[in-house]
Amino acid sequence: MVIFNRQRRTVRRSCVIILLAMLFVAAPQLVPAQEHEHDQHQHGDHVMTPEMFTELRVKVPLYREYTDAQIMESMERMGPNFRVYLSNADVAGDVGVLALGHGFQVTGNQEFQDAYAPVAAQQPTAVGLGMAMMTSAHIQTAVDELTAAGATTIVVIPNTTVENGGLTRQWGYIFGLQNEAEWLSVPKVQTNAQVIMAPTPTTHPILSSILLDYANAYSKEPESEVVAIVSHGPSEAEDNRKELIILEEHASRIRSNSAFAEVRGFTLQDDAPSAVRRANVGSLREWVEDANANDKRVIILTTLLVEGSVQGKIVRDLDGLDYAFNKDGLMLHPDFGVWVLEVIDIPKNQG
Repeated sequence: MVIFNRQRRTVRRSCVIILLAMLFVAAPQLVPAQEHEHDQHQHGDHVMTPEMFTELRVKVPLYREYTDAQIMESMERMGPNFRVYLSNADVAGDVGVLALGHGFQVTGNQEFQDAYAPVAAQQPTAVGLGMAMMTSAHIQTAVDELTAAGATTIVVIPNTTVENGGLTRQWGYIFGLQNEAEWLSVPKVQTNAQVIMAPTPTTHPILSSILLDYANAYSKEPESEVVAIVSHGPSEAEDNRKELIILEEHASRIRSNSAFAEVRGFTLQDDAPSAVRRANVGSLREWVEDANANDKRVIILTTLLVEGSVQGKIVRDLDGLDYAFNKDGLMLHPDFGVWVLEVIDIPKNQG
């Protein structure tokens, strides 16, 4: 049974293969989602069929302007889907924790796992990383490992700060919370355990507090400083509208607890068609340029969980402008662990 609680990244194929080889050598517990022998179109170890390309173009606006080869390259940049079981063999319990994330660069993946290490020392804990666009096998394996450790209840934590986006809905499909897959129709998770889908951290006030701490760390004279909160952002226009409202909630809390001259949220819509992203970058650049022209010091924050490729894109996007940039992901802040512990209390609250 699933209970839904509503709150709330050009690498060539050879580079990907090298990276995967490094991961297997450094951390053999990283297990790819599936294995296939070969095919004319393959993403890592996943076969692509013409029907899959068609379905992706229907569901992903960005892919409508891509060739098959460009779609494959895009998927390669996403990296592999994999799971890591974090707890030692002697950790058992009737409540298991499954932390989901879209997957990052090597450093970011490690930061993600480190954020859940304290929980893993106390109760069965696994992480599932990857876009789950073509597979759910890594998630199924993690669920099976948690139940093997005694979990009869599994708290699934969707670690994303894009509340209204494709990845959140794909995870929801995988756990039976919606009928249609956001992307490809991958198998749904099968388990006898009670599964509780926790809220994302997107709307939680603790994120406002973390962002304020990051801003204060770069601040010198807040009265003459402006703060931009930059989000990866969802692809679809309606999702983006909702996301901007959430960012304004964080901005409002920061304004109420600081003396910054202005705090404003921006979404990149990083996976949207190129024209959409260019327009968003243009708005952000214009805002920074205006602040520079009015002698306001600019502080750039992001709602990204770990440091990764998007921060690098922002640096390129704002080339030539003056600003201070906090590149740390939210997971590096100790208060993120506080949020995790709060989420894990959900089974107790629901009896």
